Amino acid sequence: MKLKGNVLVTGGAGYIGVELVNQLLEFGYGVTVLDKKDYQLFNKGVRYIQGDLQNAARCVMACANQDYVVHLGGKPRIPESFVNPDAYFDDNVVGTRNILTAASAVGVSKFIFASSSSVYGNNPTPHKPYHKPDPLNYYAMTKLFGEHLCKQYKNMFDLNYNILRFFTVYSVNQPSDNEGGLMIGKFARLAKEDKALTIHGDGHFKRDYIHVTDVVSGIITSLESKVKNEIFNLGSGENISVNEVVDIIREFKPDVKTVNLNQPRGYAIDTLADVSKARKLLGWAPEVNQKEGIRATFKEILK
Repeated sequence: MKLKGNVLVTGGAGYIGVELVNQLLEFGYGVTVLDKKDYQLFNKGVRYIQGDLQNAARCVMACANQDYVVHLGGKPRIPESFVNPDAYFDDNVVGTRNILTAASAVGVSKFIFASSSSVYGNNPTPHKPYHKPDPLNYYAMTKLFGEHLCKQYKNMFDLNYNILRFFTVYSVNQPSDNEGGLMIGKFARLAKEDKALTIHGDGHFKRDYIHVTDVVSGIITSLESKVKNEIFNLGSGENISVNEVVDIIREFKPDVKTVNLNQPRGYAIDTLADVSKARKLLGWAPEVNQKEGIRATFKEILK
């Protein structure tokens, strides 16, 4: 297969990154990964660089000879951003600036920035890319700052970008621990361990859950498209409540218990992606039905 180009994936050892790297290889790309983790499980064809985005020299080394950069790296999750805002600024803002500087210095063709639906805050649903941002927490603020940096590097250095706002991504392999776990993975683990599921608030707030394979297809479509310097939503275009997610778990674990905790600060009431712009300009659309995808994920983990 003829090499289609070289792609640097920052944060490539995360659960989204691993799926993306595998798909890029299938599509015929050469792949380099820059990640903090000491991770050696990739195909031998992957060039792996262990390093921090805050190390500017490491960023330049990783960007050398790359045609594209997909920037997934940074600190995720909302709650910790209230506790340690300096770390979020260092990783998500300074780190993004460093990798943008490196990408522009070596002449990368396109920079794909993984942003978040969190920038919409309590905008009315469905969330549209032209909605005025309403970040409710420090994590969302750092993601919005990253978006502005992409636009600035286009203005200053003519670095082409696409900004992809991920909604709530899930997969069988997503983190499930108590501290850094994401809800689908964490709920599955707690159910498997016969522990109560922790629900914040009354469980009525809704999220747009999108399967990792749809996110990865959106990233690759955006990377390959001639469309540039635009903002797109990557979501399923559907949303369901936390209580509905629990109902799906009960199909496999009828006796699962729940405990309701106080609603945390800084969270939007509902999220729901309007993906019409991505359909029109990129020709991308999610393929995994939300409820069926979540059901299949729980079935796989709880078997």
